[in-house]
Amino acid sequence: MKSLRYYLILLLIAASIIPTISVYSQSLAPAQSLFMQGNNINAVFRTDGYFNYDKITFANGEAGFIWPATAPQRMTAVFTSGIWVGAKVGPQRELRLAASFYNTHYSPGNIPQIGQVPPSSVCSDPSWRAYYVQLTDQTLFSGGTRYKIAGGRQYTFNYDSWAAWPVENGAPYVEVNGIPGYQPAWDGDRPGIGNGMTARPEELSFFVYMDYTNCTNNQHASELSLPGGSLPLGVEIQQINFMFNCFPLRDMYFVKYRIINKSSLNWDSTYISFPNDFDLGDAGDDAMGCDTIRNLGFEYNSDNSDPVYGVNPPACGIRFLQSPLVNSLSNNDTVFLPYDTLIGFKQTGLSGFTHFGSSQCYGDPDNAISAFNFMRGKDGCGNSFINWLTGNPTSFKYSGNACQKTGWYDSLPGDRRGILNSGPFTMQSGDTQIVLISYMITRDGGNNNLNVCALQSLSDSALKYYYNDFRTCVPIGIEPISTEIPLKFELFQNYPNPFNPVTKIKFHIPLSRGVDGVAGRGVLLKIYDVLGKEIAVLVNEQLKPCIYEINWNSENLPSGVYFYSLITNEFTQTKKMVVVK
Repeated sequence: MKSLRYYLILLLIAASIIPTISVYSQSLAPAQSLFMQGNNINAVFRTDGYFNYDKITFANGEAGFIWPATAPQRMTAVFTSGIWVGAKVGPQRELRLAASFYNTHYSPGNIPQIGQVPPSSVCSDPSWRAYYVQLTDQTLFSGGTRYKIAGGRQYTFNYDSWAAWPVENGAPYVEVNGIPGYQPAWDGDRPGIGNGMTARPEELSFFVYMDYTNCTNNQHASELSLPGGSLPLGVEIQQINFMFNCFPLRDMYFVKYRIINKSSLNWDSTYISFPNDFDLGDAGDDAMGCDTIRNLGFEYNSDNSDPVYGVNPPACGIRFLQSPLVNSLSNNDTVFLPYDTLIGFKQTGLSGFTHFGSSQCYGDPDNAISAFNFMRGKDGCGNSFINWLTGNPTSFKYSGNACQKTGWYDSLPGDRRGILNSGPFTMQSGDTQIVLISYMITRDGGNNNLNVCALQSLSDSALKYYYNDFRTCVPIGIEPISTEIPLKFELFQNYPNPFNPVTKIKFHIPLSRGVDGVAGRGVLLKIYDVLGKEIAVLVNEQLKPCIYEINWNSENLPSGVYFYSLITNEFTQTKKMVVVK
């Protein structure tokens, strides 16, 4: 169960909330809290390494992952999340570990020189803040402010100019104009997600932190859920957070970590872990599990009714889309990445999954040794977990089929705090590893268990879109092109046709009989290849009666015949188009 202090905090907060719309914006403190709401999720990210924990709206801290943002009341699914990095360092293999969860060992800023503690000027430099840009609204190219509602509260979003994007601090950008260096323009160079990828998310943020707390080489602090006691690793982390507002990615966000060994020592037995305090609405009736094939950890409600989310409560999860790489020394192993193909390498993937409990060996760790045991897929005392059904040791708790309730699944409801691990791997001094995870949530399955199946499917979409550089998830840019209300459904021939690579698709959405003009209709517009395989979903939303036009870019597809279908409950029409390259 969550410790008494957390419940007292929640009770005090609940008693103090007035049911009116209030206004909140990002922190101006040295360690910033940055709110993002680029789709159906409102989440908060801190520049010192932990996230989904709102210490701005609520002085004592509250769950900071709001979903759905459109709901009139505040409903949350994650209380807090963090990142742990642990390794055996140097010739003596001394254990060192840096952590964030409810609190943190990290401080904003970089490590300018390998093997040296950052000077105090780094920790007082205001340029090591969060940078936050909007990439699909041209009116925000030079920055600006927007106001959005999430859970009945108004939030203020202060976007940076693209020109302020801190390339000099390591922030990646998309090279468009072919001229060396960053020259931002709406149709030119722009902030990006790195590694040469050209994805254009709705929103993007970037910041840097390291584990020399307050630019000192002091032993890391210890408290409940903040495992300390070791000296700093000398790790620098460059973090990118991004969101898309197109189907099916509007119920997830992505976090990309560039993890650098800035110490003078080599690290072996290195693990990266992500602890999470999932609270799906009410904290006391949750269950959790993992999918070892998908590198996915998840939380779901133990029954089909939650005091906050009501009937059909959602499932929420985290998937490794890219994990640390290890050299397997075998040409039979190949890692396929969106931006590279590496022969002789493997990804570490999900190497362990468990949750913290209340007993001595299962409690939230407050020291590096216990935490590192959890990171290795053991309990806090270093013992192996035993699969209750097979009797065999395992590093994965509740790895059965929670959707179908078969195998070893979590059958006892409670307050769950879990951890996903990836390792071991080695990092030489100066080495870099890239890790990309996605947080996602859905209730499309129809009940608490089937929502796990829906979450697994959603996570497959996240992986597919990532490996396609999100090219089928460019902002759809669907716009009404007339004030005329059509009399009937109609799908027009695309133009130009044949085309390379962009074409326009026009369609009509009429009024429903007996329904006024503000009502929308559920509309799907899909692209298929000649074998009937779905290639892209261009529209999946409620559309008001109007005449619409949308651009589709086929740059990542080969020449050939494709089909596009307009689908509603009352109407379906399909037409053919030809890509010629």
